[in-house]
Amino acid sequence: MTRSYERLMGSLGRGMFFRPERQRVRELLSRDARPKLVVDGRQFPLFDISMNGLSFLFPDNFPAWAVGDETDVALLLHEEEVYHGAARVARIEPGPRKGARIGLGLVGGFLDLPAIRRKDDERRLEQGLLHGPGPLESRVPHEYQDVVMKILHFYQFHRRLLDETENRYHLEGADESVINNLTVHAADALRGPYEELQKEASRVAVSFVGDRETLLAAKEYTENVLVPVTLCAPLNRRAYTKPLGYPGDYQVMLHYYANSFEGDSVFAKVLHKFAVEHPLSNGVRTRKDLMIEMMNHEHQRVIERDGDDPEFRVANLGCGPAREISDFISTNKTWPGRVLWTLIDQEERALSVAYRTSQAEISKWNSAGELFLLNLSFVQLLSEGVPLQEPGTQDFVFSTGLFDYIRESRAQTLIRALYDLLADGGLLAIGSARAPQEMFWSAEFLVDWTILYRTRDEMLRLAALLPESAEVDVVLEPGEAYYFLTIRKR
Repeated sequence: MTRSYERLMGSLGRGMFFRPERQRVRELLSRDARPKLVVDGRQFPLFDISMNGLSFLFPDNFPAWAVGDETDVALLLHEEEVYHGAARVARIEPGPRKGARIGLGLVGGFLDLPAIRRKDDERRLEQGLLHGPGPLESRVPHEYQDVVMKILHFYQFHRRLLDETENRYHLEGADESVINNLTVHAADALRGPYEELQKEASRVAVSFVGDRETLLAAKEYTENVLVPVTLCAPLNRRAYTKPLGYPGDYQVMLHYYANSFEGDSVFAKVLHKFAVEHPLSNGVRTRKDLMIEMMNHEHQRVIERDGDDPEFRVANLGCGPAREISDFISTNKTWPGRVLWTLIDQEERALSVAYRTSQAEISKWNSAGELFLLNLSFVQLLSEGVPLQEPGTQDFVFSTGLFDYIRESRAQTLIRALYDLLADGGLLAIGSARAPQEMFWSAEFLVDWTILYRTRDEMLRLAALLPESAEVDVVLEPGEAYYFLTIRKR
């Protein structure tokens, strides 16, 4: 399961003294564990857990405890007690949506998380062997099961057909061009029907996405039935397995930009191509072009303002491979004055790719540009802001994908911090996936990629903390998959 972007630590953990990591309950335990936390005889929803403490959600803003109070705590999984002892209230803070979140530190005991996870796995195994898939199927709407089986038949029919044809070509000694022609022909023939199946699955799924229990059951059902067939496609495999802890890492972005047939078979190549042609995937490419267009416009504005030797400062938050920067350099090659780019990402490997490709273009054209790299975790971004130069120094600040995962209140706070970085007349551009998205199913269900889709009005609400003097607008990038909130500092 993907980890919340608001909890991704990046390289931060390597620079700190060790303390037991807190994990969200849904990341540690299966839904079948049905964790129950009993505090002083009352049951509360468990929020997160570590070896030496845990936190729970209290429905009101005025809890019955104060920091330092000692209380009795019991934790039950699968209706069995796994811990019982004393705990002390360590913190009380606002809950994620309402009420309070109360953190407890254990007194004289600890939670053996690997043992707890192992117990959960063992109980799930016992229940699965005893009851089979019946209990899961009973929680999944029949209409959704029907469309999943239709898609499965589509996959299996065409995989068999393409595998047989490809194997015959290989046996006949056909060269690579014949296999490539087969791949292109198959993709052209299947693209339309597959898009219609995705839309049908999305139409069915949208009826229950607001019901968390049904959503989780439907996702598990999909992962049992469909996902194993799709993992032959490199993009699907990377996004689903999440080697860096989240689906949209830099390698997935590179797949998008390549937009090519990749895989070990014709069937795998076709599925991969369909994945990189998805509206959200195509939107990554078209929003990149929009950012280059905006960067060019802002660069020209600074040149006209500052004359012969301007200094144009740009910050890219959640930069990934930063294709916007390398393409800007390769297109413009040279310019008056200097351009200073600050690239910020929580993943070192993404920054390495961004630096290598952009610096290669700078060196190739002898461009007057400099790159500054900041390896900053999403946790730090959300809690500490962006540690750039003095406020009011950046001419253009943009973020294309990060805000797809940040809820409204935190997004508003971060946008205010980014606005303060702008120089007078500077522009801030914040991207977020557009709602409604008629093909959201493949991201959510095939690769477990949860995205916050926003309407135009919801985008405008992200600017709620900005001063009235800010010039706010929302634009739709050419692929029509992502909105951009644009904010000009007057």
